[in-house]
Amino acid sequence: MKKVKIMGVLNLAPDSFYDGHRDILLNKQKLASRLAFLKDSDIIDVGCESSRPGAKPISEKEEIERLSTLINSTNKDSFFSIDTYKYKVAKYALENGFKMINDIYAGRFDDNKMLELASDFKVPIVLMHMKGDPVNMQRDTSYDSVIDNICSFFDERISVAKDYGIVDKNIILDPGIGFGKSIDDNFSIVKNIDKFKRIGYKVLIGLSRKSFLSYKGDTPEDRLSATIAMNTLSVLNGADIIRVHDPSESIKMKDVLIKYSFCN
Repeated sequence: MKKVKIMGVLNLAPDSFYDGHRDILLNKQKLASRLAFLKDSDIIDVGCESSRPGAKPISEKEEIERLSTLINSTNKDSFFSIDTYKYKVAKYALENGFKMINDIYAGRFDDNKMLELASDFKVPIVLMHMKGDPVNMQRDTSYDSVIDNICSFFDERISVAKDYGIVDKNIILDPGIGFGKSIDDNFSIVKNIDKFKRIGYKVLIGLSRKSFLSYKGDTPEDRLSATIAMNTLSVLNGADIIRVHDPSESIKMKDVLIKYSFCN
């Protein structure tokens, strides 16, 4: 329980489904405030392109420009992860002190060059399951068995990652809640985290404020309590990393679970 990591989200994309600040890159005070809010996270995951359902991609150039604003205005004391599937963006981040890659394509984009990059820099990489791409991933969410499909996907991606020289300790699996999944699929993923753990690698769960937690037409801003509830279940079911927009509340949740685990 103590080893569970809190990954705080820093969105630099103005069109993210939650927490996208249209002027955060133009306002150093807002950026500094968000970084201060995330300071107690074990990992700060920086995304410069929205991956919400229906989101359209931006160019590598624009993504790097957004990222450079952060790099030029902050120190490197925190453990930063780059949330990207683009080789040049990840390379720029790693060359500027980032220590982890979070790839929604699991290295499949750009002929597995991301896997080669992770191996060269000897950094952890998150391999996420996604059906389709952000533009079309919610058009068809049917599976014979979503859990079996994800496990088979992980087996293939792990094999390729190891072929590129990525060591076991640097492979992290993300079943991709909300990425080409139905509402029931998302709940099933949390319930079956132990099956992903049996593959033998760390598991990351990213469900913070997502639409499957919606209640009576609420908005992402209203979903903190549902997020904490589902992340509690995720940790109890074996998640090693939880990706969140609200690290302080998540840290409190983790502390409560630690106390609970040690009581008689």
